[in-house]
Amino acid sequence: MYFVAEGCSDCGRVRGHNEDTFRVDSERGLFVVADGMGGHAGGEVASALAVETVFKNLLGSKGGKTEPCPVALKSAIELANNTIYQDAQVNPERKGMGTTLTVMCWDRCRFYFGHVGDSRAYRLRGPELIQLTRDHTWVDMQVRAGVLSRQEAEHARMRHVLVKSLGTQPGIEPDIVPVDVEPKDRFLLCSDGLSDLVEHNDLRNILAGNGTLAEIARRLVEKANAVGGRDNITAVVIDCYDNKWKSILKSATNRIRR
Repeated sequence: MYFVAEGCSDCGRVRGHNEDTFRVDSERGLFVVADGMGGHAGGEVASALAVETVFKNLLGSKGGKTEPCPVALKSAIELANNTIYQDAQVNPERKGMGTTLTVMCWDRCRFYFGHVGDSRAYRLRGPELIQLTRDHTWVDMQVRAGVLSRQEAEHARMRHVLVKSLGTQPGIEPDIVPVDVEPKDRFLLCSDGLSDLVEHNDLRNILAGNGTLAEIARRLVEKANAVGGRDNITAVVIDCYDNKWKSILKSATNRIRR
C-alpha cells in the first residue's frame, strides 16, 4: 500500500498561539497529531516532544522500523509519556503540561493506531465515515457506562475533561488498535478543535469533496473557524493506493496546486 498525506494547522479565532503539532511521513506510513495542554509554556513543548519522540523511536536513526508495529508503537508512546513527564519535573514553569496523541502506523498489511486523549482518527470508505478512536474523556466514559446519552454528552459541562493524557503521570496505557485498509480509503487525524465544532456529516462531506488533500485539510480548518474556532485546529488527511504510480501522481498534483 502507498500513501499521500497533507495537513493543516491553525491557532483558531480565540487562542493566541498554537499548541498542536503534526507530522507526516507518507513514504514510511507514519502520521501523528498531538494537541498540547498547559498553556504557552507547556502545551507546545509537550506536543512537540511527543511527536519527535514517536518518530525517532518508530523510524530509528536509519529511518526503518525494527520491531512489529504494535509492539514498537506502544513502546514509543510510553517513552514519549516519560520524556514529557520528566521534562516537566525539571522545568517548574512547565509542570502539569501534557498532550493528546494519535498515531497512525503502517505495518505490512494494516494500520495500527496508538491513541491517548481526545484527538481523533476517522476513516472514509465510500460514503461512510466512521470514528476509529475513542475519546479518553470523563463524558465518554459516562456514555459507555450508559449514564449519559450521546445527545446529553454533547452539552455536558465536563465533556472536555480528559481521564487520560500523555505526560501528566509517570505511566500510561495507550490504546493500540489494528485497522484494516483498502485502496481508496481516506483517513483523517485531527485535534478536538476540529471534531468538537464540525458536525459528523460536514466532516464526511468535506472529506469526500473534490480537490487536493491540502485543499481538503484547509477546508476542514476553515469550517471549524467559521463555526467559532474556539480552539487550535489541526487536520491531517491521508489517501491510500495500491499502485505506487497513482500515489506519485497524486503527490505531484498536490505540490503543483499547493
